[in-house]
Amino acid sequence: MSLPDHYSFDAGNRQDVSRALQDLGRGVALWRLWFELAEDDLRQRYRRTVFGALWVGISYLIFSIAIAFISSEMSGTALTPLMVYVATGFLAWNFMNASVTDGCSVFINTENWISGMRLPFSLYVFQSIAREVIIFGYCSLIALGIILLAGHSLSLAALGALPALALFLLNAVAVHLLLGVIVTRYRDISQIVQTAMRVLFFLTPLLWTPEQATGLRDWLWWNPFTYFIDIFRAPILDGAFPVQSWLVCLAISAGLWVAALLLFAHFRRRIAFWF
Repeated sequence: MSLPDHYSFDAGNRQDVSRALQDLGRGVALWRLWFELAEDDLRQRYRRTVFGALWVGISYLIFSIAIAFISSEMSGTALTPLMVYVATGFLAWNFMNASVTDGCSVFINTENWISGMRLPFSLYVFQSIAREVIIFGYCSLIALGIILLAGHSLSLAALGALPALALFLLNAVAVHLLLGVIVTRYRDISQIVQTAMRVLFFLTPLLWTPEQATGLRDWLWWNPFTYFIDIFRAPILDGAFPVQSWLVCLAISAGLWVAALLLFAHFRRRIAFWF
């Protein structure tokens, strides 16, 4: 089965959009189920390990400290402020990266459930995101510890990171819907996305500041993750509210949601036939 050549969205698709929104509403209503499934996913992933899901936080701590130390030695920057910079940026990156990579396989990994049970597709999306939120929770505690031990003072302005996190969650739903549909039909897209995310990791100001980018600085602003990292990290590090970054992020988010909702609405009923 292939996508039709005449694929377009018009007034005739309103019913599909309405059903897609109903699917999302039914998925939200089943929050107890998808939260339990997310917790079970983590239990199975770390089954028979001593620390269990705590390994998520341990890995994040080791990586953050190691990267900050290496970057400090290479750039001559003081280690303590760099640790805070890396820890907060890497915290946001981990969540967004997981949203993208897990979004690619959200329907593929739940093929047996989709084929055997009549449940809203959005349930599997929320299950995947709930798992990512739990992991984010573990890592955020480690990040808070790094910030406090580094002597970085937090003001009330740091609460400005919470709206950024809310936007991350909304976009995670859109990314799962969009990539979930596309990758279920075209499996090679997953490999392209994963490769692109590896490249973007080095092109995003996580291990270095924009001022250190030199020749890459002009290209840096074409990377959307630069703005999403900024709206989360700036309130914590500088107590600032980056208005320009927020405007860019809101524009990107609006376009992402329109594309995701329309695509999911149009092809939702075909997902089960693409396995």
